[in-house]
Amino acid sequence: MINIIGLGATDEYGITLQALEFIKDKNPNYLRTEKVDAIKKFNEIGAEYSTFDYLYESEDTFEEVYNKIVETLINESKQREINYFVPGTPLIAERTVLKLIESRVEINLVAGVSFIEHILNAVKRDPSNGFMLLDADDFSSFNINTKLDIAITQVYNMRTAVDLKLALSEIYGDEYQVYFIKNAGLSDEVVEKISVYEMDRMQYNHQCVIYVPKSNIIGFGDILQKYREEGKKMDADVEELVLNLKKDLETLVAIDANGDSYIYDILQEVYNKNV
Repeated sequence: MINIIGLGATDEYGITLQALEFIKDKNPNYLRTEKVDAIKKFNEIGAEYSTFDYLYESEDTFEEVYNKIVETLINESKQREINYFVPGTPLIAERTVLKLIESRVEINLVAGVSFIEHILNAVKRDPSNGFMLLDADDFSSFNINTKLDIAITQVYNMRTAVDLKLALSEIYGDEYQVYFIKNAGLSDEVVEKISVYEMDRMQYNHQCVIYVPKSNIIGFGDILQKYREEGKKMDADVEELVLNLKKDLETLVAIDANGDSYIYDILQEVYNKNV
């Protein structure tokens, strides 16, 4: 049995009473990383633990790190019940937890307070009006829905930030306002509203998030949705539509290759012409 316990997303005061009971029990404690402020509680009560931080130095990719962690946990759980502690809550942005579920090993999930609550507090936004959570490590522009607020996690270094900046610039434009959030929920929390072009001027760590408010910008998904809503029109004009889109997309490739325009500028033209 592997008890998978969320440590909360802030310091030792964010640990639930249920999680504290697992910290105190006699099962071996494993932490994905000790780079969390909640580690103070382990040290305060003298609870022993092992971490997997060394794998982030020895392995070449995150995927290899996660596979080694899962392999170790499964092997250890064959001997006795163990505790595996993760930042936040187990089922939000924790790849090792998903891999453990897929392995069908016996697990017990213990929820914690996720970082999402602290991010929403920082930007004072209500997720019930439309919210999406994305991972910068696995980011694709095609996953963007401009009609939703989007929190992008794992923006942990300048390389990731620059890649994300270029992608968001193509969709929203350089001047669009986003939130830079660092250490959400902690005493040194930083929240700044910045333009997309300023994203590579910030200082990043492993607890940085870019929060993109919803907009009225038209994306490719809007084009498809419009045609779905007008089924009769699509049935009647589908051949002409395909020809028009083919010409427009050929133009898109040519213009973008010359560096004279952005993809979403052309998609806007496609939308205006065909809808």
